[in-house]
Amino acid sequence: MSKRKKLTASLEDYLETLYHIIEERQAARVKEIAARLGVQNSSVTGALKNLSQKGYINYAPYDVITLTEKGTETAKDIIRRHEVMKAFIVDILCMEDDEAADEAACSMEHSVPPEVLERIIRLVEFAQICPRSGVQWIAGFKRFCEGQFSRRLCGEDGESCLNPDAKPTEKCTIGTIKPIPLQQIKEGDKGRLVTVDAGSDIYSRFEEMGITPGSLFLVEAIDPLTRDMDVGVRGYHLTIREHDADHIMVAPC
Repeated sequence: MSKRKKLTASLEDYLETLYHIIEERQAARVKEIAARLGVQNSSVTGALKNLSQKGYINYAPYDVITLTEKGTETAKDIIRRHEVMKAFIVDILCMEDDEAADEAACSMEHSVPPEVLERIIRLVEFAQICPRSGVQWIAGFKRFCEGQFSRRLCGEDGESCLNPDAKPTEKCTIGTIKPIPLQQIKEGDKGRLVTVDAGSDIYSRFEEMGITPGSLFLVEAIDPLTRDMDVGVRGYHLTIREHDADHIMVAPC
């Protein structure tokens, strides 16, 4: 059984909220936290004292609140769990109601064990890149949920879906596409990690974060001046410098 969970769901919500406020304003105050969470100031004060005693925040009455290093890392983990669960709900379960998906992710992020989270990440990646599943398979699931399922998802008569020995209708290209540097992936496109130069600074960082071959990168934005890349991978949102992107080889999706 996982030993990760040390905070209650309520305290995790406070820590996550604190992180977002501090990202926006460099520090947080009780009234801002109360407004974000829709609670009374007295409730916030009690939670802050608890988080301070546990070493997650720097807190003193009537002063601004900041996160400790421990608090920052824990908050990032909570946010990552939230984003992974929301991606699963939106991208795989095909829920289009963003608010409902966000609320569900908030509930699920507190209880999902690390080993389950890793499998969910892999499932999302696999469903997005495997030709036997991919976007058509996900779209088929959406139609199935809407009562519009058709057996003509993998062939004219649907036999290739029903026959486990049937060949995929699209040739599987996993492992056959020539890798290119991440730097060559365009904004909005994806690539699967193939290798990282073991001598690069980014190698150990990826190793610590569990970003291994097969991990799916989404290039969210590219700075037009510096060419630094904002990418999403395994629930993380990272900024990768141009010189580091040259050491990361990916297979375009």
